Amino acid sequence: FSLYWSVLLFLSRCQLSLVFSDCVVLSLILSELLKLSLILTELLKLSLMLTELLKLSLMLTELLKLSLILTELLKLSLIDTELLKLSLMLTELLKLSLMLTELLKLSLMLTDLLKLSLMLTELLQLTPMLTDLRMVHTMLTKL
Repeated sequence: FSLYWSVLLFLSRCQLSLVFSDCVVLSLILSELLKLSLILTELLKLSLMLTELLKLSLMLTELLKLSLILTELLKLSLIDTELLKLSLMLTELLKLSLMLTELLKLSLMLTDLLKLSLMLTELLQLTPMLTDLRMVHTMLTKL
C-alpha cells in the first residue's frame, strides 16, 4: 500500500516537472515575442512617419499638376524663363512624389507589422499566468 502511494507521488512530481519545464520554455518564447513586439513598435513609429510622408506625396502630386500647367504655359510663351525654372523644380518634386509613393507601400507593410505587434502583445499578457504556474510548481515541489 505504501509503495502504491510512493509511486503515485513520484508520478505526480514528474508531471509537475514537465509542466514546469513547459512553462520555462513558454516564458523564453514570450520573452522573445516581447523583443519582437518592441521592434514592431518601432516599426509602427516608422509607419506613422511614412504616413506623414504620404501626405507630402499628395501635396507633391498637386505640385506636379501645377508643373504640367506651367509646361503648357511655356509652350504658349517661351518669353518667361522663370516659368521654365519653376517647371524644372516641379519636375524634381514629381520625382520626390514617386519616391514617397514607394514609402507609402512600406507604410502599408509596417501597418501589417503593427497588427502582428498587437497579437504579440496579447500573447505577452499570458506571462503572469506562467509566473503563477511557476509559483505553484515551486510550492508543490517543496511538498
